[in-house]
Amino acid sequence: MKKLIISSVLLMLTGCGDQPHLKTLAVNREGNALLQKQSFQAANEKYIEALRYNPFLARVHSNLGLSFEGLQQAEKAQQAYAESGRLAEATQDREMMFVARFNEAQLLGKAKKVDEAIAKYQQALEIVPASKEAKTNIELLIQSQQGGGQGENKDQKDQQGNQGNQQQQNKDQKGDKDQKQDQKDQDGKDGKDQKQDKQYSNSPKYKPRPFAGKELSEGDVKKILGEIKQQESKIRADYNRKETKEQPRDKDW
Repeated sequence: MKKLIISSVLLMLTGCGDQPHLKTLAVNREGNALLQKQSFQAANEKYIEALRYNPFLARVHSNLGLSFEGLQQAEKAQQAYAESGRLAEATQDREMMFVARFNEAQLLGKAKKVDEAIAKYQQALEIVPASKEAKTNIELLIQSQQGGGQGENKDQKDQQGNQGNQQQQNKDQKGDKDQKQDQKDQDGKDGKDQKQDKQYSNSPKYKPRPFAGKELSEGDVKKILGEIKQQESKIRADYNRKETKEQPRDKDW
């Protein structure tokens, strides 16, 4: 499987047409040697020293960006590459324009800024259309972007599925709980009714009297009717007496 080409381009100043200061040539060469040894801080200081003599050299700005990358200072590295590209465009140094854009693109790719990286690689291809490195990196960035989108959709789908399963499980648990509670309430009600029936059946007050089964005589019927009439008269008298007692008094004026 192809791997993303992330190596930036290290530049020398020999043979360039911008006629750098002789001191700049020497210091930049020292910085390149330190950079190859991964002495990033020392190389960074050498490139800054070189720019004191020639502050508008696109190639030194690009090398400075490499040293910032080694120091894990991506934002400063991108600024250096961008400045290198602007200076190269001003002098129409096409080789330097390609290098600056390529270096900035690979830095954006490391930062997972896929769209910006692809756009910068395409700008580099405008200078060198046959660059296999730029084309390969564009292809790999597109693949990583598509793979990342599928992974996000899968994760989102799995998360939604897990949430749906959890909601269904909670719903089932709630239904079981309600069903158990209803059964418990019903059992409690049945037990209570049975207990009350048992109490009433055991109480002599509520125990039904057995039917004698003999016929009443005319005298017995008259006696019973007389007792009922007396009870009704007594109840009516008690009611009238209670109503009179609870009747509110009128105000005394």
